[in-house]
Amino acid sequence: MSPIYGDAPQYRRRPEEWRESVYVERGSVCDKCGHIYSYAVAVRTAFMIFSRYIWNASEGRARAPVRVAVGFVVIALFAVVGTLVAELAMSVFWPSSSFAYYLVGTTLGLGVGAVAGVGIVARYLDRRPLTDYGFRGGRTWWRDLVVGLGLATAVQTAVLGVELASGWAVITETLVAGPGGFVLAMVASLALFAVVALYEELVVRGFVLKNVAEGLAGYGATVAVAIAVAVSSLLFGVVHVTNAGASFVAVIGIAVIAITLAVSYVVTGRLGLAIGFHAGWNLVMGVVFGHPVSGIEAPARILVVDTTGPATWTGGAFGPEAGLLGVLAALAGLVGVLVYARLSEGRIGVHVDLLVPRLRGDGATLNTVDVTTESKDSTGANSDVSSGASTESSK
Repeated sequence: MSPIYGDAPQYRRRPEEWRESVYVERGSVCDKCGHIYSYAVAVRTAFMIFSRYIWNASEGRARAPVRVAVGFVVIALFAVVGTLVAELAMSVFWPSSSFAYYLVGTTLGLGVGAVAGVGIVARYLDRRPLTDYGFRGGRTWWRDLVVGLGLATAVQTAVLGVELASGWAVITETLVAGPGGFVLAMVASLALFAVVALYEELVVRGFVLKNVAEGLAGYGATVAVAIAVAVSSLLFGVVHVTNAGASFVAVIGIAVIAITLAVSYVVTGRLGLAIGFHAGWNLVMGVVFGHPVSGIEAPARILVVDTTGPATWTGGAFGPEAGLLGVLAALAGLVGVLVYARLSEGRIGVHVDLLVPRLRGDGATLNTVDVTTESKDSTGANSDVSSGASTESSK
């Protein structure tokens, strides 16, 4: 008799009978084999799930859903730490500061923490240089910034003009500031809205929108970017829900404004236009014209406007962003963005930098080459994104 397989007649049985007899006669040995086989199947299944839904081996980094979820949590933690550090510093070095300056200080801390968090996520999770979030372009980037400031100034001026012409607002005071004088309050206001524009665009558009678009590139550029714009815009609206005077209408209004900011990034591949529009929107609305900015009153205001018109149009205590005037202003800004993209880029479409990442590898070097980049979406599907983009490859 064979010590493992049994006697010779067993070999002449049907396969299923042979397997049954072996398990009966050599149960202890085959039970172990069965367990080992089960473990192997489990490991193989786990590896398949990991490689398909969690890890992108070709890119050497986690897949887009993991990057967005984990990265956003890490960035939020850094933002919280930054806020707490700033709050502690304010309580130690300026304990008698007014609420306006307290708000400025903690917001600056939040912004520094968020930017630091994005840097950590970019380096260790997203495996890309920070410039891949829309900070390429040299002088063109700064031109985008100036154009964004100009567009925001134009549409906000139109909002105030409509309010004054309709009798919905009255200018009551000029050059108003809190404790510390007008100059200090103006510097604080400029710093506040500049930092807010920078870190919100970096996180929501640079990190979230870009990663969602890359993850869905396998379904085509149009579908990927449309979903990425929708996701980032809704997220942008939701994060403002805790602001003073926020409502469902306010969240929807801000989400519509976010679409203009998102399109600014999509059509140029750079954050300069979005940051400029965002900063200009807040500065002109809150500092120059004295409107509440997402329910927040700026420390310094050049004009003080008393809004008495219908909240449906003016946004009430939350500011124009929660009213139809703010939505119309955002749509007007969107038209301006598209016109600028047509003039500066020569076309209106998805910029290739939005879908083709520059990956950072161990010992990686940046190389500018013409390539056809094969990317994978979040489900592992393949897609071809052809471009003359700058790519990063490992030696």
